[in-house]
Amino acid sequence: MEDDARRQHIRGLFEQLIAAYGSKDFETFARFVDPDALFEWPYLPLKEFPTTMKGRDAFIETSKTGMANSDGYNHKVDRFYDQLDPNTLIVEYHSDSVVKPSGDRYANTYLGILRFEGDLVVYWKEYVNPLPILETYGNFVNEAASS
Repeated sequence: MEDDARRQHIRGLFEQLIAAYGSKDFETFARFVDPDALFEWPYLPLKEFPTTMKGRDAFIETSKTGMANSDGYNHKVDRFYDQLDPNTLIVEYHSDSVVKPSGDRYANTYLGILRFEGDLVVYWKEYVNPLPILETYGNFVNEAASS
């Protein structure tokens, strides 16, 4: 596959996986992520959150806890940035959700750096703003993460 075609292909894969993730369709999301994928967060979404996490299933279980009080984060892609390496993707995306039962809005912006092998994500570094998490969820998220 030519480099430009590969870039378009992984853009499509990301759009599918982030839509599945944002709607809490973790079964579909899992089809796009290597079981041994490495996840990193330079700016921790939670104080107790690890800076790195190994494994798709561990990420999914953590995500289920974090999204438990919403219908999903409804992620949408804002912009892709092509890289010289056609297996690497930089992408801006955002979330917009309502927290149950409070009805508070949760919205955030993200910058992801991803590396694909074949059709699977093997590396995902996500820059997320922790302030909207704290403002919306407060101590609930910290309590849920530690239980």
